[in-house]
Amino acid sequence: MEYEKKQKIKFICLSIFFFLFFVFLMTLGLVHYFDDKGKADAIKSGVVVQAEWVGIIPHSHGQANATYDLGYEYVDENGIIYREKCIWGFDSMDEAKLYIGKKVDIYIDGKGHSIAVYQAKDFNQNFAWTLMGIAIGLAVSYTVGLIIWRVIKHKRKNDDTGENTPSENV
Repeated sequence: MEYEKKQKIKFICLSIFFFLFFVFLMTLGLVHYFDDKGKADAIKSGVVVQAEWVGIIPHSHGQANATYDLGYEYVDENGIIYREKCIWGFDSMDEAKLYIGKKVDIYIDGKGHSIAVYQAKDFNQNFAWTLMGIAIGLAVSYTVGLIIWRVIKHKRKNDDTGENTPSENV
């Protein structure tokens, strides 16, 4: 009996882990979806303005040298601030500094969402849908697997107790 109790606890812990993993994937997918939706809205608006490169974001790659990305900022006439990190991957800080203060064309939507025009050409919203699809697919597969497992276990239990044997009085 003690062995069965440990197995149930392991099963419950594993199920909680899977549930939290599915929730994490769904949350990550939703965050990307809303971010991508804002960028798509900015592209649809067709409003192009010039933002200024204002920041350098270093990225350490373990033992290898760091790379540097740039960030832009634009404030519209209503005071809405548009900030975004653009991935460039400069190999040196000096190379990245050459762009600080220069202008970049961006799409804006009037609600704080933006995307650089050069990034809009390759923009695609599939990552968010892929994450959510994987999470839903895993959750459904896991749930169906649990249902099938419970049905088989219940059938075996009934077979072992003899409840499914035909009556001899028929």
